[in-house]
Amino acid sequence: MFKSSPLLLILALTLAMLNHTSMLFAHGTMVIPESRVYQCRFNGNPENHQDPACRAAVEAGGTQALYDWNGVRQGSANGQHQALIPDGELCSGGTSTFRGLDLARADWQSTAISPDANGQFEFIYYATAPHATRDMIFYMTPEGWNPSGPLRWSEMEEFCRLQDVPLVDIPGGRKGYRMPCALPSRTGKHVIFHIWQRSDSPEAFYSCSDVQFSESPNLFPIALGTITSSDHLPAGTRLTFRLMDESFSDIESIEVELTGDEGHSATWPFVLAQAVNRESQLVRIGQRDESGVIEPVMIANSNVVYSLTQPGLSFVIDKQLPDDTNPDQPDNPDTPDNPCGPVDTGDVDFSYPTNIGEYQPGTIVKGRDNHRYQCKPFPFSGWCNLAPAYYEPGLGYAWQDAWIKL
Repeated sequence: MFKSSPLLLILALTLAMLNHTSMLFAHGTMVIPESRVYQCRFNGNPENHQDPACRAAVEAGGTQALYDWNGVRQGSANGQHQALIPDGELCSGGTSTFRGLDLARADWQSTAISPDANGQFEFIYYATAPHATRDMIFYMTPEGWNPSGPLRWSEMEEFCRLQDVPLVDIPGGRKGYRMPCALPSRTGKHVIFHIWQRSDSPEAFYSCSDVQFSESPNLFPIALGTITSSDHLPAGTRLTFRLMDESFSDIESIEVELTGDEGHSATWPFVLAQAVNRESQLVRIGQRDESGVIEPVMIANSNVVYSLTQPGLSFVIDKQLPDDTNPDQPDNPDTPDNPCGPVDTGDVDFSYPTNIGEYQPGTIVKGRDNHRYQCKPFPFSGWCNLAPAYYEPGLGYAWQDAWIKL
């Protein structure tokens, strides 16, 4: 009987891991204006989406497409995009996994855009795994386009093509590409189709962004993340919305105390959003309609935090539970100072987010909830240094992708 040598077995496992890594750690999407897949992944709950278009996309293709939001791709494109991607399948990149993104609907959430004084708009692409660039190509639907029909190559107008785009810092402490392009003359709602063709591989990535042309310059909010609300909070809980700049310094702090039945998981984000919208000069919270109005909704995991003024902001929500006033109970170390649990006194390398950008596989940090978290092994460790709104240990929307709670 043939026996595999340990060396061959290790080599096979290594190759398998590298192949798996390439799938897990790829690759990027447009974030300004938001692509369909990015909007559906981070502006709602993939498992129970309240946005009609995103819910229809999940019904058509399943939730995995949203969790693989940065991988709409063709591995062997090599510039032959029209030959590989049929009409009606541009937004999915011709890949069945993402077929829900191709649905011809008029209710995809759109971003209001307009040219600046020079007739340009700066597109921002988030690259979770940067690659060398051959072409960045932008197409747009024609004037009078009907959103109830499929996107066809013959009617898409190429309006911008860039080469050798450098990797730079983008909002949220992330890396990506800033791409100023002259906008064609348009009115109303349109789709921008983008292609990122690598120069170091035949692989290419695709995205569709729904936009609404506005007469007001720069009338587009930047989505910072969604308020998650799986927990029910008792009356008397004090919520503090903390808005931070790129150095994670607080620039706004807004408090609200819950009363009566306001602690329901669908209600407290609504109450907090109302308070923030009254007091904040920098953000608004809620759902945005096609006219650009942002209003809170009483639906769990559906209130999006939008920056009105600048990129690079992030936020956290501190929850201070009410004092335990029952004299028969011993002092509770979990409240009010440590609402998320007792202090973990084990050794740590940093208190998050100190030295963010330098975390390595195995790095241990103390989170804002007083628990310890260890950065996962490669390839997941890359997430540890990314946007706190998504990956802050214990509090970010996708923190478990990056951290192990100790």
